[in-house]
Amino acid sequence: MRHMMLFGFLGLLGLAGCHSTSSADRCATATVKSDVLATTQNYYLWEKELPATVDLNAYATPSALLNALTAQPRAEGKDRFFSYMSTRQEQNAFFDQGTNMGYGCGFTTRGTQIFIVQVFPGSGAAAAGFARGDELLAVAATAAGLDDAPSQAPAIVANGTLSAILSSATAGTTRFFRLKKAGGATVEVSATTALYNLDPVPGAAAPLILDAGGGHKVGYLMLRTFVETASAQLRTVMQSFRDAGVTDLIVDLRYNGGGRVDVAAVLLNLLRRDHPAGDVMYKMVYNDLHTSSNAAVAYGTEASAIAPARIAFIVTGSTASASELVINALQPYYGASLAIVGSRTYGKPVAQAAYATDSCDWMLMLISIQLVNASNKGSYFGGMPDADFIGVSCAAADDLTLAPGDPTEASTAAALAWITTGANPGGAIPAAATGVKLLPRVLHPQPNLVQRFMPGVY
Repeated sequence: MRHMMLFGFLGLLGLAGCHSTSSADRCATATVKSDVLATTQNYYLWEKELPATVDLNAYATPSALLNALTAQPRAEGKDRFFSYMSTRQEQNAFFDQGTNMGYGCGFTTRGTQIFIVQVFPGSGAAAAGFARGDELLAVAATAAGLDDAPSQAPAIVANGTLSAILSSATAGTTRFFRLKKAGGATVEVSATTALYNLDPVPGAAAPLILDAGGGHKVGYLMLRTFVETASAQLRTVMQSFRDAGVTDLIVDLRYNGGGRVDVAAVLLNLLRRDHPAGDVMYKMVYNDLHTSSNAAVAYGTEASAIAPARIAFIVTGSTASASELVINALQPYYGASLAIVGSRTYGKPVAQAAYATDSCDWMLMLISIQLVNASNKGSYFGGMPDADFIGVSCAAADDLTLAPGDPTEASTAAALAWITTGANPGGAIPAAATGVKLLPRVLHPQPNLVQRFMPGVY
């Protein structure tokens, strides 16, 4: 078996205990389950909370076994299905190529209603005329089915059936949609699945710069996900901001559920142009069996780096993982010159490592590392802001009637107000509720890889 970091692909490390059997036997379900158990007992961050005894025959699949092994940390709100089984092909398509098979839009729920929050260019949803703020009233496999009771949005929310209706790994799957447009008109359209680009940095070719007055020239950056294809776009945008003399920055992570830590490091280096050599970006903390692997990662240099005076991050409950890492890593250096604007983040201060064999396609994505900042803070399992947060928090809505980055959109406007005047028009983001609860899995009860890092995307 071999091990590599999911976030950053830091290289392959040989592991002891590999079976000297044929390729077919190595990839058999019984062998994979045995490998998953042994690896989890060795490298899982909370290995002391694993069951004392495990009957491998009680689980039909490696996924079922893994879910059972991680049940206690999940009940404590620490591993909310962050550990999962995947494949090399799936990982490559998302993290390296930045593509997805689907309709090309992102949804959110508000009560019993379902809304479209983003549409990906070149996708089936874009071709069908989907737009941010459209309300999904019904979806079905046939036009006639749009009138069926299970096809209506309230029923879909109540039953958690959106994935069953929309998930497809095959190009050319057509579904019919009844949408209520922003102006109130109801339309019925069809959209077809295809491979589309996730467009990780929307508007990278023409970055948005907001002249907020008072000497504040504010760059606006939206980052959808931390995939490899985002790195070059981030450098291009930051060079544009640097050339334009940007003084402050809004980083919009409202729908960004994370991704590769090495891409997060690119962004962090781009945000600290003049840092002292050796400044710690983040630290990796392993379980008690592997304390010798604990390490600190230092900030590096980027030719396009800028030095914003204030940074406002727009966040929601879909903001997680690498997105939260970026915010947490900057806290010790920015303090009250850093703000989160919107609502409480998801809460994932941990990272998966990928474990696999050379001869099989399966990959075990296992929570193996806690990520803390230079001040050794990083326990925000209930989301940010938490008790350790030293920046400013500004409550604001995600206004679906306007585009992100529009100066009058609620979250963008609140970020601008804080940057230019220090004002906090919506007050602080409320403290986390007592006890950590799992977020509703209405949109995707069994998320695919892309949905784990881009919640609500189909």
